[in-house]
Amino acid sequence: MDLPLEEAAKRLKRGDVDFILNADPQRIEELRRIHPSALFYAGLLVQSQETEGVIADKPGIPCPSALLFEYALESPSPKVQAEAAIKLFTLALEGKDTVLAERLLPGLRKKQASFAGAPFLEELYGGVLYTLGRFDELTALYRGRKELSPWGRALFLLGSFRRGEDTSRQFLDFFLSGPLESPHQWAFREIQKLPSPFSSSEAAAVSGRFSISRFAYDEGLKHFRVPLEGQSLFFEYPELLSDLGKAFQYTSAGEEGIKLFSEWDDLVSSGKGGFVGVEAGAIRFRLWYYGGRILRQREQYEEAARFFTRALSFTPAPLQRDACIWYILQVTMEDNPGAVIPLLKTYAPLWYSDDYFTDILDRLARELILAGQWDLFLEVFPLIRQGTDETSRAKYAYIIGRAILEGYIPAAKTGNLPDPSGDPLGSDHKTAAAQPYFKIALEEKKAPFYYRALSAVYLKEKLPPIPEKIPDTRTPFRPSGKGVDFFLDFFTYGAGSFAYSYLEPEMGGLTIEELRFLAETFAGAGRWGESIWITAHYMAREDYELNRRDMELAYPRPFTGLIEGSARKERLAPEILYGLIRTESAFIPGIGSRAGAIGLTQLMAATALEMAGRIRRAGGPDYVDQGEIDLRNPDINVPLGARYLRYLIDRMESPMLALLAYNGGMGRVPRWRTAQADLPEDLFPETIELSETRDYGRKVLSSAAVYGYLYYDLTMEAVIADIFIKEAPVP
Repeated sequence: MDLPLEEAAKRLKRGDVDFILNADPQRIEELRRIHPSALFYAGLLVQSQETEGVIADKPGIPCPSALLFEYALESPSPKVQAEAAIKLFTLALEGKDTVLAERLLPGLRKKQASFAGAPFLEELYGGVLYTLGRFDELTALYRGRKELSPWGRALFLLGSFRRGEDTSRQFLDFFLSGPLESPHQWAFREIQKLPSPFSSSEAAAVSGRFSISRFAYDEGLKHFRVPLEGQSLFFEYPELLSDLGKAFQYTSAGEEGIKLFSEWDDLVSSGKGGFVGVEAGAIRFRLWYYGGRILRQREQYEEAARFFTRALSFTPAPLQRDACIWYILQVTMEDNPGAVIPLLKTYAPLWYSDDYFTDILDRLARELILAGQWDLFLEVFPLIRQGTDETSRAKYAYIIGRAILEGYIPAAKTGNLPDPSGDPLGSDHKTAAAQPYFKIALEEKKAPFYYRALSAVYLKEKLPPIPEKIPDTRTPFRPSGKGVDFFLDFFTYGAGSFAYSYLEPEMGGLTIEELRFLAETFAGAGRWGESIWITAHYMAREDYELNRRDMELAYPRPFTGLIEGSARKERLAPEILYGLIRTESAFIPGIGSRAGAIGLTQLMAATALEMAGRIRRAGGPDYVDQGEIDLRNPDINVPLGARYLRYLIDRMESPMLALLAYNGGMGRVPRWRTAQADLPEDLFPETIELSETRDYGRKVLSSAAVYGYLYYDLTMEAVIADIFIKEAPVP
C-alpha cells in the first residue's frame, strides 16, 4: 500500500523513521512515486528531527536524511540535485562520514562525464575523495584548472599538501585574501591537525584573521603581534591590514595603532616600502581609513575627520568613497553638528549612493530642530533635491513646510521655490510659501506614506489612489521555470518552513511576476512575514509600478477576527493595531527579540503579566497559567498587546505618544516630550534621541494609514490626521 507524503511527513515529525531506513527500500519507492524530488524535502524534515535529537542514530543503519538526499540526486530537477549534493557534501566532508562517502563513490565516478554541466556533483565527488583519503584522485580532478570555486580550491590545496607538495604560498593567498567563508573555515580546521605549512609569522597572521572573523579582537591582536615585527605581510595582503585596523579599533591598543599606521604611511609615501601608484594608494587608503575608525572609537572626532578626509583622496572605488564621506559627516555631527552643512555642500555632489546617507540626514534633521536652526533646512534641501533618496527629500520638504506654517522659517525666505502647479495659493503668505514643499513631499512616490500623508493633510488633498489589482486573465499567471518550481515544492511536500532560507539569496535572479507568485504562496501557507519580505524586495526595484494587489501582500490582514475583536474591546482603531503588529512582528507568532519581547505584539513577560492582571481584575479571562503566559499564542498575545496600547494611550493622552512609548518606554517619552513641549506633536518625533524609536513611529503610522485605506474605507491622510494633527483639516 502506497504511503502518502503527508502521512510520511507526520510520521517523520513523530520520530517514526523505520519506514524510511535502508532496511525498507519500499518506503523510498513510495516517496519516489509521489515525485522524485519529494525525497529531498522529506530529507529536510528528517534532518531537522535529527538535529533536535528526536531521531537518534542507530548503529549500522544509514543516517535517514543522508539516505533521502542520496536518492534525491536522481531527481529530474537540477536545483534539487544541486541542493541534495550540498547536503551530502556537508555530511560526508564536514561530518567525516566515511560510510556515506564509500556508498556515494561508485555512482559519482559513473557521472564524471556530466560534471561540466553539474559542478555541484564535482564538488561532492571532491569531498568524497578527500573524506576517503584518495588524495591522488582528488588532485587529478582539479589540477590544471585556471579557476576553482572556494570549495574546489580548499580541497585541491589540502589534497596536494597531504600528498607532500609544497602549497604554503597558495595556502597563504587562500587564507589572507578576500573574505573568510565556509571553505576557509573548514580548511583552517583541517590544516591545524597537520604539520603547519607556514612560518611562525605566517601562521600567526592566519590565526589572527580567523580570530577577527569571530570578533575576538584581543585574541586577534595577540596573534598579529608576531607578524608585526615586520610589515611585509600586511602590505602584501590588504585584507589582513584591514583586520589589523579592526583589532586596534576594538581593543585598548588604539593609540598604538594610530602611531603605527602613521609610521607605515610615511614609509609608503616615501617610496621606501617599494610600493608605488595604485598599489601604494590602496595601502594608504586602509591606513588612513582604519586610523580614522580607531580615532572615532576613542571619540577623538576632529582628528578622526582629518583621517577620513585623507583616506578619501586614496579611495579605490565608489563604495569606499561613500564610506569615507559617511564617516566624515558622522564624526563631524558628533563634534559640531553645525559644521555638517558646509561639508554637505562639498560632498553631496560626490557621493555614489544617496540612500547610503539617509541615516545621516535623519540625524541632521534632528540636530537642526533641537538647535532651532530651521533656516538651515533651506540650505540642505537643494543639495538633496535631485538625488535618489526619496525618504530624505520627502522628510525635509515636509519639515520645511511645517516650519513655515509655525513661523520658524519666515515665508519671505522661501520665494526662490515657486508653486510647481502654478495654481493660485491664496492670500495667506505662510500657506503660500509652505504648499510647494508639501507638494514635493506628496509627489515622492517611493517615499514612505508617512510624510506623503502628512503633506496631503496640509494641502487639503488626497494621496493618489493605489491602482486596483492587476486584472486576472483567462489563464492566471503560473511561473513555469524549474527554479520557481523548486521553491513551490517546499509547500507541496510539507517543508514550507525551510523555503525562505533557500529563496532569500536567489530573489535577485527572479522576475517580479515570479516573486509575486511566491509571495502569494507563502501568504497562502500562513507564512505572512516571509511573504511581506518577498513583496518588499520586488517593490523596491527601480522598474516596479505600485498596484493594490502588491499592497495587500505587503500589508496582509491575518488573524482578522482576533485583531479586530481585540481592537474593538480596547476602543482602538483596528488599522492602528494592525500597523503595530506588522511593525513589531510581521505577523510571525513565535518570533522573539534579543531583549526578550515575544509574539505578535512583542510583549515583555513582565508587561504581559501586568496587563493580564488588569484584564483579570476587570472581569476578563485569566491568561496566566501557573505564573506563566504563553506569549507565542496569538489568542493570548494580541488581547494583552491591545490592552497595553490602550493603557499607554490613556496614560499619554495621545495615540502618537503612546505608539512611541510602546517602543521607547513610557518613562522616557514623556520626558522627551516635556523637553520639547513647544513643538507641534507631528514635529516632536523628529527630535527623539533613539533612531529606532524615531523610525518606529513613522513605520507604525505609515502601516496604519495603508491598512485604513485598504480595508477600512479610510483615506491615508485621514488616519494620520486622526492620530495627531487635530488642527489640520482632513480632505
